[in-house]
Amino acid sequence: MFCEIIITVADIDAAVDFYTDACRFTYVRTVEHQGAKAVELDADGQRVTLVAGDTPGIRLVLEANNVRADHRRLARRNAAAGEPIESVGGTWLPFDDPWGNHLGYWKPSTPDE
Repeated sequence: MFCEIIITVADIDAAVDFYTDACRFTYVRTVEHQGAKAVELDADGQRVTLVAGDTPGIRLVLEANNVRADHRRLARRNAAAGEPIESVGGTWLPFDDPWGNHLGYWKPSTPDE
C-alpha cells in the first residue's frame, strides 16, 4: 500500500549525503524534470525521494488503483485534495488528512496509457 516517502529538504546534495551515510539509504538515481530535481533513494526496499523546497516536511505516498475513485472518496471525507495531476510516469493526487498531514496517491502509467 505504501508506494513512496517524499522528504522535502532545502539542500538536496547535503540531504543525499546525510541519508546515505547516517541512515544507510542507498542512492538510486537523480531525476530532473521542468527545472525540478529529485533524488531517489532506497531504504531497505522502500523508495524515499528527496525534493527541494523551502518548507521541510515528509509526504507519505500510497499506491492507487483508481485515482478518480480515490479523489471522490477523499472529497466525501472532506480531505483537502487537489485535482489529479498527470505527470511523467503516472498520475499524482496530493491531499492532506483532516489533521494537516501531507499524503498522496500515485498511480503509475501502464504501457497502453
